[in-house]
Amino acid sequence: MHDVIDEANRRGWVYRLVNAAREEVPVEAIFVEYAQMLAIAPEGLPDRGGLESIIDKTKALLDIDVFLSKAGRIMGQVCRVDLDGGGRGTGFLVGPNTVITNYHVIEAVAKAQKPTEALSCRFDFKVHPDGASINEGVDVPVAKLVAWSPYDPVDLIDQGGVPEPGNLDYAILELAGEPGNSPVGGAKDGNPRRWIGLPSAQPAFKKGDPLFIVQHPQKRPMKLALDTDAIIGVQGEGRRVRYSTNTEKGSSGSPCFDQNWSLVALHHSGDEAWVPTWNEGIPIDLVIAHAQAQGVALGTTPLPDDD
Repeated sequence: MHDVIDEANRRGWVYRLVNAAREEVPVEAIFVEYAQMLAIAPEGLPDRGGLESIIDKTKALLDIDVFLSKAGRIMGQVCRVDLDGGGRGTGFLVGPNTVITNYHVIEAVAKAQKPTEALSCRFDFKVHPDGASINEGVDVPVAKLVAWSPYDPVDLIDQGGVPEPGNLDYAILELAGEPGNSPVGGAKDGNPRRWIGLPSAQPAFKKGDPLFIVQHPQKRPMKLALDTDAIIGVQGEGRRVRYSTNTEKGSSGSPCFDQNWSLVALHHSGDEAWVPTWNEGIPIDLVIAHAQAQGVALGTTPLPDDD
């Protein structure tokens, strides 16, 4: 494999080879590592030495190859949420054709200010650091808004008030087709993309715990933020969780993971202070419970055995 990649490098098409290989087998750690070396992996993913340090600090029961394998799969399951063709936020698959994002990302559609057809989800969007396109991604139209919950007025201020139980700033989108059952990158015979599994238990947010966020900041290609001392604490009677993991505008709707790559929160906002000290998410168990109360059975489509 190394010889093939070296030959591709000599011929000038190594970027597209490695990108195609990573999409074909997203869980193969070697392709994730080559993507890192070529700077076409998500920004923020450290090299093997950096990962050794991170995994050691988190005390996660993962070796590096397992860590990279899980990260590689998740990268294909996170999308940029576009409105009128431009990046508006981030979302992630939780079923074959179901995406979760923030309500405020799609608010214009929920309020009928924009048609549903204005929304789409772009997967696999990659750009080389020199600006050359590696992959424009797969753009999947949104078929309908399934359910949503608005943000709370206290989310617009910085005093850490108590939000209403039903104000969780989430939206559930149904996509056209089933990208979760389709190959990554749109290839005919590639491995299926799959989706992020939902937890069966309430996440435990302990002060100082790690938190990882996969995001599309500032409409850009995917970025991974890793913080091994992230959790600040829960807020608003447990309806919000604050952390120090870095985000930017456009990261709204990103999935937040613990050190074992288990989904724990939906990122939705950050400190507006001149020198920000926290970011904030919605505990994912609250989103699941609220959606179920509206008749939306999240997490009922099991991941196949190969996941």
